[in-house]
Amino acid sequence: MGNDLASCPTWTPSEATSESYGHTIRAMKLSSFLKFGFVIYRCTYRDDAAWTQLLSLIKREAQEDIKELGPGRDWLGAHLEWTVVEDPTLDGATQEEVKMRFDGWADGVMEEYERASTDNVRGLPRFNFCVFVDKKCLASLEKSKAVVDGRKPPVFVVLMRANRGIPTWVLEAQASASRRPRSSEDEEEEIFEDEEEEEEEEEEEDDIPLAAYEATWMYVETQHLLSLYNSLHADSGWEHFYVRPPVVYGRNEV
Repeated sequence: MGNDLASCPTWTPSEATSESYGHTIRAMKLSSFLKFGFVIYRCTYRDDAAWTQLLSLIKREAQEDIKELGPGRDWLGAHLEWTVVEDPTLDGATQEEVKMRFDGWADGVMEEYERASTDNVRGLPRFNFCVFVDKKCLASLEKSKAVVDGRKPPVFVVLMRANRGIPTWVLEAQASASRRPRSSEDEEEEIFEDEEEEEEEEEEEDDIPLAAYEATWMYVETQHLLSLYNSLHADSGWEHFYVRPPVVYGRNEV
């Protein structure tokens, strides 16, 4: 099993699947990049207490998860690092705005690392996925205090995928669609959608089915963030584990 990183063997992908956090450990050994964990962006600033509570919950659940692995894996806690970004200019930021900022940060860190190392870190989940926290995520904290049908609703965040993780042909198709000439029919439809946006937000999401390879975000219950990080090391990890909003990864409700 190994009582530290050095004593763990470099497993094959199939061997890593059968080990607790095997993909995370394997990636650290192959890349020599010894940190793991998502970057977390705070995008709502109206409730400091709820934000502090949510961030503490994420950190506590992760440490408890690692502790439960026992002495053969609890050393992982020393390598876990949540990079938390708090910037009031992000208040109300869209997912696309945050994704652009994340992409820029990840590119900078990877380029700096690769100047001093021949190891490849571009496939690590830390540089391909990030956590986005908005007011709906904070509201899930309060909702989780009530018991519905014998269980508490989930506390969740948004997990976003970087553009580099989306197939090129999908990005090109999306860009082409955004450049399509607008007709008067399009403009009338947009006016109608604006009027109904808040009332029918979730219904509109349901009306537009997305394949997993096209999707760029999903809701994730906070207690599953760490295990999902491990699973996302696989090339097809996102496609395999993606669940379409409003469903929450790890649960069956919002």
